[in-house]
Amino acid sequence: MAEGGAWEVAGIRLLRAEDVYWPAEDSLLMLDALRSLDLRGKSCLDLGTGTGILAIEMAMKGCQTTASDISLDSCTLAKKNSLLNGVSIEVVQGSLARHFRDLAFDLISFNPPYLPLEGESEHWTGGESGRKLIDALLADLPRLLRRGGAALILHADFNGPELTIRRAEAFGMEATIVKRRKLAFHELMVVKLRKN
Repeated sequence: MAEGGAWEVAGIRLLRAEDVYWPAEDSLLMLDALRSLDLRGKSCLDLGTGTGILAIEMAMKGCQTTASDISLDSCTLAKKNSLLNGVSIEVVQGSLARHFRDLAFDLISFNPPYLPLEGESEHWTGGESGRKLIDALLADLPRLLRRGGAALILHADFNGPELTIRRAEAFGMEATIVKRRKLAFHELMVVKLRKN
């Protein structure tokens, strides 16, 4: 634990909260994907922000950053963590991107609940195939992204990343897998979708 009760994760200081998802291999893979991008002067959105780790990285890279989460606890924690790291992010509570009707972004990051479980809280699981929130966002991406903008969406191999790629192409976007990490029981991937 770092000084002041904060923990350091990949160079970012974070406070914890009991009901907020703590960064794990999936968050770190998303962080790797973000660190390879030039975000100076861009407008960025981190959906399902949790602790705010991805939003904080975006802001540290010079992006005007908005973070959103359905959980009020996550929103509160993300704001505290941004201040702890000396960056400013706007935090909005809400479900996915429905409340961003008149805004478009250069980059959207989304580390969704991807475990294929039913009957559990949607804060932690992604429905029967783990795609429930991925598919909901895909339908909104053409509206949410500026021309030339991109989205980074975390998938597990059992979520059908190839289905995301096909659906993105049907919406007129380019899509490819840009990062992979093999774990004991599955592989994590970051799919990058770009609006032409």
